[in-house]
Amino acid sequence: MRLVVILGLTVALLGIAPVARADFWAKERADGTVEFTNVPPVGAGWKVLFKTGPGKAKATRGATDIRPPRDASPERLHRYDEHIRDQFGWYFIPEQLLRAVIKTESDYDPNVISSAGAKGLMQLMPATAHSMGVVDIFDARQNIFGGARYLATLAQRYCRTPVRSRPDMGCSRAELIKIIAAYHAGPGAVDKYGGLPPYETTRAYVSTVLRRFQEYTTDEQRMLAER
Repeated sequence: MRLVVILGLTVALLGIAPVARADFWAKERADGTVEFTNVPPVGAGWKVLFKTGPGKAKATRGATDIRPPRDASPERLHRYDEHIRDQFGWYFIPEQLLRAVIKTESDYDPNVISSAGAKGLMQLMPATAHSMGVVDIFDARQNIFGGARYLATLAQRYCRTPVRSRPDMGCSRAELIKIIAAYHAGPGAVDKYGGLPPYETTRAYVSTVLRRFQEYTTDEQRMLAER
């Protein structure tokens, strides 16, 4: 276990509500969880203010990125439609779910690099990208196909309920949450906690992806009904 004092760490950088002190202390546990507190630790006392998990879950989206999203053009939202559609023929990941993940991970900017080292549209960690057959992690098509393949791998791991609901890939709601959480924090964290890990970053990520997935699905259903 490692204890680190972080002087003058701003709450804006971490995306949390303002607190009285500007100094924070961080403690990393054996499983990779990093806990933060704004209360000076005395003896065995340790009041957790918030925590992040291992892997990508250590990173806070946006301000801490090595290379943050810079493309704000409306065109970016449909620039990769062909690749998003094409992956379905291989990996059967619903387009609306893939769009929700891409929007949350990189805001459709293929050049994003997070502080944890995740790269590209679907913010693949280099080791994950390699295992999914991605040669050029910044190539939009390869990155999307690699991310979709990884989601499909996680679906094979966690989907056990025979729900015939195509938007949820045949998974129950609880299983879909596991898939999304594992994409962010890693399957090891999901297995360790038997579901959604207690990392604030991962909980916020899963909530955002699910909300966008539902919004995109509703929009798609509305457009089909209007035809």
